[in-house]
Amino acid sequence: MIWYKFHIGDYIAETMHLADAEDLAYRRLLDWYYITERPLPLDLAAVARRARLDEDVVTPVLLEFFERTDEGYINARADKDIARYNARVKTNSQSGKLGGRPKKVI
Repeated sequence: MIWYKFHIGDYIAETMHLADAEDLAYRRLLDWYYITERPLPLDLAAVARRARLDEDVVTPVLLEFFERTDEGYINARADKDIARYNARVKTNSQSGKLGGRPKKVI
C-alpha cells in the first residue's frame, strides 16, 4: 500500500502510555508493515535496525501491538485495512477493464 487511513483518535487511545521513542517505533513499524503488506521478520535485531531504533525500544512495542506467527509479526488491524484496500483495487481494476463507470443516460 502506498497510503493508509490514520485514525488519530484510535491511535492516541491505544498509545497514550508509550514513551516518545516507543511511539516513534510503533509508527515506523506500522508504516513498514503497510508498505510491504507482509509480516515483519522474526529477527528482533533486524526489525530494530530497520526501524532505526534500539532493540530495547522496539521489542516491547512489537510484542504489544503485533502478534508473533511462524511467518513473522502481524498486526490484525493493518491486515484488515490491507485486505479492504486490495479488494478495492481489484474492484476498480475490473471496472476499468469494463470501461469504467456506466455512462449516465439523460
